[in-house]
Amino acid sequence: MFKLLLFCFLIGITVGIGLLTTFLYANTSIVNQVFLRDKYSKLQCIWLLVFLTGCSLLLYYTFSSQALYYSLIFMNPSLEPLQFWDALWVVGITDFVVKFYFMGLKCLILLVPSVMMSHKCKGFWYMCLEEISQYYCTLVSTPVWFRYLIDYGAQTSRAEWHFGILLALLYLIIKLFFVFGQWKTSADVLRLFFTQPSYGMAATKRQCSEAEDICAICQAEFTKPIVLVCQHIFCEECICLWFNREKTCPLCRTVISSHNHKYKDGATSLQLRLF
Repeated sequence: MFKLLLFCFLIGITVGIGLLTTFLYANTSIVNQVFLRDKYSKLQCIWLLVFLTGCSLLLYYTFSSQALYYSLIFMNPSLEPLQFWDALWVVGITDFVVKFYFMGLKCLILLVPSVMMSHKCKGFWYMCLEEISQYYCTLVSTPVWFRYLIDYGAQTSRAEWHFGILLALLYLIIKLFFVFGQWKTSADVLRLFFTQPSYGMAATKRQCSEAEDICAICQAEFTKPIVLVCQHIFCEECICLWFNREKTCPLCRTVISSHNHKYKDGATSLQLRLF
């Protein structure tokens, strides 16, 4: 019995390290490709898409007897009885697979030519996909933990079973508060996604010539130049890339926007939604 528990523990640790390594590699690669803009590697993006898909399918095939993929559609896997470590195992794997799925979608958006979708528009798509991913991960763990709490003590005394039901109801109440509390952030992201606000106005030829027709970010001639409220001029794509991480003008540090710009660089949050 002890050897079996040790073996299961080692499998869990190994799979966890593998998933974390895969995530870190794919996340770093996607962010780098987004930063390269038109110089990104299509082959690298296709490889990442195939790699993430293959890892997810291999994981579910290896543990096909447990039907772990059921949790993706809010159903319970084939684990009887469901113990605490089983629930944690299912939720953890599901969280990583959902991240892989949305990272694959980001790769697909990255592959769209810039003539069809600008880099600024892609940034809003990355941000929206990341918000949907986090919200989905928050919801998808609910049936697993609810079932675990309901089954708590079912094999022992009736009093412990009733205690499990009370814990399940308490869990649902806390989860509802958590989900509704997160809605404000999600609503702000969706509003930004649909409005896609601009950071300034189109610069005139005179304003560009006064700035010597050189963008301070890319050190090349202006491409679709826009002038900020502080009167500094940049290429539209350059300044959008800058505002993926910053909120101030790169020259004078004037605050340009108070909008949420997180994850517009294609990054994926490492936070595990295990609750």
